[in-house]
Amino acid sequence: MLRDYQLEMVERLQKAWKRGRQHVMVQMPTGTGKTYLMAKIIRDHLKGGVLIVAHRIELIGQIAHTLEVFGVAHGVVDSRTRDVTAVMRTHHVVVASIQTLSKRMVAARSRRLGLVIVDEAHHTTAMTYRLLWETWPTAKFLGLTATPCRLNKAGFTDLFDELLESWDIQTFIDKGYLSDFDYVTVAPENWMLGRIRGLQKRDVNGDYQTKEMATVLDTAESLRHLYATYRRYANGKKGIVYAINREHARHIAEYYQAQGARCCWIEAKTPAEERRALVAGYIAGQLDIIVNVDIFSEGFDCPEVEFIQLARPTLSLSKYMQQVGRGMRVSKGKEGVIILDQVGMYHTFGLLTACRDWHAMFEGRKEGKGQQGQEQPIVVHDPMPHELTLQNLDMVRVKQRGEQHEGLEVYMQGGAFGVMRDGMVTCQPMFRQIKRLRNPKYFALAIYAHGKYPGLTTVIDCRGYDLRMGLLGEVTLEDDDFFKGQNVRGMTVYWDAVGRCYYYQKKPDIKYIGDMEVVHVVGDSYKLRRCHNVNVPFVNRRNIMSSDDMAIVEDMLVLKKDYQAYKILGFLGDSVLVMGDKVIGYQQIMANGNMGKFFELRPQGMTPVPDFQRLHLKKVE
Repeated sequence: MLRDYQLEMVERLQKAWKRGRQHVMVQMPTGTGKTYLMAKIIRDHLKGGVLIVAHRIELIGQIAHTLEVFGVAHGVVDSRTRDVTAVMRTHHVVVASIQTLSKRMVAARSRRLGLVIVDEAHHTTAMTYRLLWETWPTAKFLGLTATPCRLNKAGFTDLFDELLESWDIQTFIDKGYLSDFDYVTVAPENWMLGRIRGLQKRDVNGDYQTKEMATVLDTAESLRHLYATYRRYANGKKGIVYAINREHARHIAEYYQAQGARCCWIEAKTPAEERRALVAGYIAGQLDIIVNVDIFSEGFDCPEVEFIQLARPTLSLSKYMQQVGRGMRVSKGKEGVIILDQVGMYHTFGLLTACRDWHAMFEGRKEGKGQQGQEQPIVVHDPMPHELTLQNLDMVRVKQRGEQHEGLEVYMQGGAFGVMRDGMVTCQPMFRQIKRLRNPKYFALAIYAHGKYPGLTTVIDCRGYDLRMGLLGEVTLEDDDFFKGQNVRGMTVYWDAVGRCYYYQKKPDIKYIGDMEVVHVVGDSYKLRRCHNVNVPFVNRRNIMSSDDMAIVEDMLVLKKDYQAYKILGFLGDSVLVMGDKVIGYQQIMANGNMGKFFELRPQGMTPVPDFQRLHLKKVE
């Protein structure tokens, strides 16, 4: 029985074919059942023969097994097939190795096909695949892949007419169709990341050169680092390790075996029967770890995988997504998967749940290539120490299972700290230290790492925004929302977080005139506290007039609903004109030679405080 998203994709595919889009690529994340989708389409396709093409023996075996589950009779063409013509003619459905097929195309082309399905279709830019289109030009084509992208920015529109994109990975996790995951990566200062960023040579595809990778990373220090990380985060769990080359894979396996781990290694030249036996032993529980070289990047179906260890770097988004995706399948009793990113792929690509513009990559407008040297944010979880730092850490946990970015969090990026709220950045990484404040109004004190005065302390409010306080020395939170510290001249300063104003030497008193909160410094001098958009001066109490909705403080008018202050420009009869730069929709008129947006106040017997009477707001005609 297909799942809802698989049935939806079948319907979308059929509609695309009916619209005349004969060559369609379908994108679905690794582990979401592309093979079952394929089997459903094949079972419903009765006109003409069906050819399914894959590039690895593991993929061919997996497809053949799924077809058997669906009751679809089929033949297989691979390196062991003697008579390709006979298989093609006697079976309505044929599963074929692209390597064998490309060599025996003359024998295969005698069969008329109605549908050609290409598994792992991101490989179709290779010439061996293009022969399929040339050989069967009238057939429908279906390409299946989790990653419709290429390192060299080559698109797929010369082969496929349309891309049908499924849900994103996070949606599949939320709905329980894929496993949630822990993600552990090397810390930004880790020596391993430094070595990887020093890799200069590239292969013909634009990825890291294998020889240079092996020279730099296949070392005793690296092997110890790999095993220590495995022991700390995934000891005893079933997993897959991705190595650079056969020698690297053998070194890893031998080191793990020497420590008592049930481990083996395989690569492309491992005989097919031996590969099948080792995988069978792994699935049966006789082995816990398989170290491989690009064998399990695609097509390996073992839901019980509990950890993925990345021991080889790559610049290929496709390779990265395919490798980490091997552990995402759901299995009974499996809590989730742990991704041990020993080579800093998080800093190159971000999490596998990050949003990807697959259509742009499919069309060749964007390359599927990571950027070397960038650094992704790392959330620093509570409880947070007084001195926040990630210095000298070996590995850091980027994500934990079930974790959602909710509320306020501190993150590190580029050697500095920032703040995010509900996963959205509110403060860019610009602080060298953050100290939490256990206060419902204020989140933390933070010290700037850069700027005109590095070392200045600011306060971050409960929304996660920088209030730009700017004090030095030891800063403390006093009563009435005042912060005490020093200015750049060493003078004691009180900063009012409500009024956003500095007071020197002595903290002022907070009082009320009617319903208005005011700051009182000395004598009969007062200032409205909550006006932020302009500087409202200290005035004599007698110069404050108020109503229910607003107040006039000398030449300023203040609206009480939001305490926005506006400069009074003049009076017209029984009206008051004020500059209203944030008031939208009012008529523009000329006043004192200045053009601006104004609104009119019609006072109804305005009198000094405390005799309040209402003022009515009127639109200028």
